[in-house]
Amino acid sequence: MPLDRHANTPLYLQLYQQLRDSYDPQTMGNRKLWSIRKQAQNLAVSKTTVEQAYDQLLAEGYVYTVPGSGYYYHDLKHWPKTANTSEPTVTCQPTPPPVKYDFRYGITEQLSPSWNSWKKAVREALRQAENQPPMLPDAQGLLALRQELVRFLRQTRGVTCRAEQIVITNGSKEGLSLLLSILPRGTVGIENPGYRGLSDLAAGYGHTTVALPVTPTGVSLTAIAAKNPQVVYTTPGHQFPLGYPMPITQRLALLQWAHDQQRLIIEDDYDSAYRYDTQPVPALQSLAADDQVAYLGTFARGIDPTLRMGYLVLPEHLVATYHAQYQYRSAMVAGLLQQAMVNYFTSGAYYRHLSRNRALNRQKYHLLKKLLGHQKVIQPILTGAGLHIVVRIPDIAPHELLTALAAVQVRLYPLNSNWQAMPSSDYYLLGFAGLSLPDLTAGIKQLIATCEQLQPS
Repeated sequence: MPLDRHANTPLYLQLYQQLRDSYDPQTMGNRKLWSIRKQAQNLAVSKTTVEQAYDQLLAEGYVYTVPGSGYYYHDLKHWPKTANTSEPTVTCQPTPPPVKYDFRYGITEQLSPSWNSWKKAVREALRQAENQPPMLPDAQGLLALRQELVRFLRQTRGVTCRAEQIVITNGSKEGLSLLLSILPRGTVGIENPGYRGLSDLAAGYGHTTVALPVTPTGVSLTAIAAKNPQVVYTTPGHQFPLGYPMPITQRLALLQWAHDQQRLIIEDDYDSAYRYDTQPVPALQSLAADDQVAYLGTFARGIDPTLRMGYLVLPEHLVATYHAQYQYRSAMVAGLLQQAMVNYFTSGAYYRHLSRNRALNRQKYHLLKKLLGHQKVIQPILTGAGLHIVVRIPDIAPHELLTALAAVQVRLYPLNSNWQAMPSSDYYLLGFAGLSLPDLTAGIKQLIATCEQLQPS
């Protein structure tokens, strides 16, 4: 069907809708779509238009890519598609009302000196944009920022890499999406408990997933050996969400398995800067001698969670594959923001901010440890690191607890969506970095008091 060039709907969106609506899950599973070039020639549109339509199908899971081959429809025979092509009714989940003591993970307290330095870096980027040609970073990101990251990662995490291996992304999840898109379809082992949504994300790129249980020494090597996935996604520095660090013996054993089986490890080093009782544990990538680790990092927890800027360090053997698929794409992060980040690095402000932020969150962690150590109704998992902890609150039904907490302006987050077959329903995520020291004190005391009131006599 031809595209309507006079319609208000963009051409790429028209093409996306046509390809989506024409998909028959009973007959078109694994069928190859026309190449971007051929589709563009057929419709007399630009390759960018076709690429945007295909990317939307990819993002929604209708298609997957095979490196060097092209785009294919997923086999979705289980999908109950009907003849009704009217616009679906979308039911939006109501946003919960704000509360005074919100123990949400991923929020950090804004520090005035750090924020003022960031504003200065942004203003300098604006000035630079006026006095020189427009900043148009390629798909990998500004070279100057990638060079700063090479030095930063070597100094702080022991990561050894070249600027050519680094891709600037819209955050860790975007980096993971990029990586999954260029890997051959296979089985991805993911930690359980772990980040929710990873199974769906991997499935969107044609991968299957297997759950790998977590032990007090990190992801289970026994399960990895038994299930033998092609890729293992892990958070060895501070397992999310339980917080366990992977000891050196486990790290070396995991790397040896990857070497012996020719497998890839994806290391998500999401909050490595925040270790309070010891020095940060070196990155798994720093120990790898065989190019078997892809490394994910983020700036979001260092400056502002809404910044949405991260980075991916590709193993050397995947750099050429990345370039083959992404060299003509535009950068994921605006050039202005990338240049501001370069300025933040070169002024030394980012290093000062991390030191300042680490010191403040060390105070918060030890306050939390002290307050929870003087009661018996809440069982915390304390690992000396991170911007959150997991707590167990037994003998109180989750609905009853959350309702009572809401009445006193406190919010906790159940872990059931992060944990397949959770051993009991009484585990919660407690983020502490977004609250000031006085609010953290008051919020924890209110949490304890509420739990004590609800405990069965």
